[in-house]
Amino acid sequence: MRRKVKLGRILILILIPILIVSGGFCVIRMLFTQEEPVIEEKSYYDLDLFSIENGLMTYKDSSYKLSTGIDVSSHNGAVDWPTVKADGIEFAMLRIGYRGAQDGILHEDEYIDTNMEQAIQNHLRVGVYFFSSATSSKEIDEEVDLVLNKIKGYKITMPVVFDMEEFDQGGRIDDLSMEQRTKLALRFCKKIKEVGYTPMIYGNMTWLYQNYDFERISKYPIWLASYSTRCPMEDKFDMWQYSNQGRVNGIEGDVDINIYLQKK
Repeated sequence: MRRKVKLGRILILILIPILIVSGGFCVIRMLFTQEEPVIEEKSYYDLDLFSIENGLMTYKDSSYKLSTGIDVSSHNGAVDWPTVKADGIEFAMLRIGYRGAQDGILHEDEYIDTNMEQAIQNHLRVGVYFFSSATSSKEIDEEVDLVLNKIKGYKITMPVVFDMEEFDQGGRIDDLSMEQRTKLALRFCKKIKEVGYTPMIYGNMTWLYQNYDFERISKYPIWLASYSTRCPMEDKFDMWQYSNQGRVNGIEGDVDINIYLQKK
C-alpha cells in the first residue's frame, strides 16, 4: 500500500512540471498567434436617426439644433424671398460667383446683390459660396478678396464656403494633385477665418475623399453633397445637401435642399 502511494506521489511530481511547461508554451503561442481584435468603427452621427418627414430631412437627436435651407445661384432665376420664408425655409446659401473652368476669369453671380438683400430682409440666415477653379495661392487670394468685398456690410451668419468640383467638360483644375487641391482649400478657409467668418468646404463623397486630404480639411466644417434619403458619410459633416430636386414656394423649378446640424 505504501509503495503504491509513494509511486503515485512520484508520478504527480513528474507530471506537474510537464503541465507547467506545456501550459507556458500554450500561453506563448496564444500571445503570438492570436488575431488582432476587431474594433468596430462608429459613425460620428447615428445614421439611423436621419429620416425624411413631410418631405424634409430631419435628425432625431435632441442634442442638435436643425435648420432647413436652400442654396441658389443665377441658375434658379429670380427668387420670391417672402414666399420662400413663408414656406418654412430658415437659411440660404448664395453663390457669390465663380472662376471660369477654362479661361480662369472671375465672374460675379448676376443675382448675388438682390439675393443677399432680399434674403436678409426676409429674416433668413445667409451664407455664401464661391465656385473655385483656382490653381495657385494668388488666385485663391483673388477669390477671397472678391468674396469679402461682396459680403462687406451684410449680415452673414452662415458659413462662407469653398466649392471646387470636377467640370463635366474638363478644365484648368484637372491636373492638380491632391496635395495642391488640399492646400488651396485650406488657404481659402484660413483667410476667411482670419476675418471672423466661419469657413466651410463643399463636396460630394468622391471629391472630399479622393481629391482632398480629408483628415486635413476636416478641421473645418464640411458641407456634404449626396442626393439620397440615407446618409452615406460616417465622418463628421455640418451641412448636408441631400436633394437637388427640392420644391420650394417662391422658386421656379428644382432647388437644392440642405439640413444644417449644430450641436446645442
